[in-house]
Order: sequence, then structure tokens, then C-alpha cells
Amino acid sequence: MARKAKKAARKAPAKKKAAKAAPAPKAVRVTATPGKTVTASALLQSVADHLGMKKTEAKALTEGYLDVVKAYVMKGAKVKIGDIGMIMIRARKARMGRNPQTGEPVKIKASKKLAFRQSAVMKAQVMGGR
Repeated sequence: MARKAKKAARKAPAKKKAAKAAPAPKAVRVTATPGKTVTASALLQSVADHLGMKKTEAKALTEGYLDVVKAYVMKGAKVKIGDIGMIMIRARKARMGRNPQTGEPVKIKASKKLAFRQSAVMKAQVMGGR
């Protein structure tokens, strides 16, 4: 017993290293014109420039991320994407509708749809802090 007590007394507690401050996030350079569609190629180039990597590496990273997100969504999970929002599949119940030309009632089958719900942070940024 005495040996165990001596060993325990000899061991000094491990010193914790001081946590380094995380570097400030690099600002994203946006070259798109408001109202215009941004192509996938332009997005990949922006990702590559922002992360300091080749465009092919950025493409592999982005496609891999999207494949994982798709797999989770297809399994029925809600996928939260940072401060942007959540992607999920919503089930729509069967319901009665109306043919707009004839006014005749029509049965609409149950279906699923891809849904996106913006986060509170993104909503506040879009609304301009209202």
C-alpha cells in the first residue's frame, strides 16, 4: 500500500497549455452583381481563394460536403448549416384541391418536398437588424 501512495504523491498534475486565440476569420471577397446568378464555377473559385487552396481541392471539398448533406437529408435528418439555416424533407398530407378551369374538386396525393428554414441569425442579417 505504501508504494502506491508514494507513486501517487510523486506524480505531479499535468500542466494545461494556454489556449491560443483563434485567428480572426478572413473576410470573403464577393464579386457578384446583385440580382445576377452566381455559377458553381464562380462559387468554387471564391471558396478556393478564401481558403487558400487550388480550385480542384475546393471542388473536392465542396462536393464531398454536399454529398454528406444529401445523404443525411435523404435519411430524414434535419441538417443545420451553420448560421444559414436548416435543410430537411417535409411530408405533405393528401388533400382536396380544385381544378381552376372547371372548379371541380381534385384529390391531391401525399408527397414530400425539400424544405429550407433560415436561422434567426441569417434572418436578422437579411432584415438589416430590424
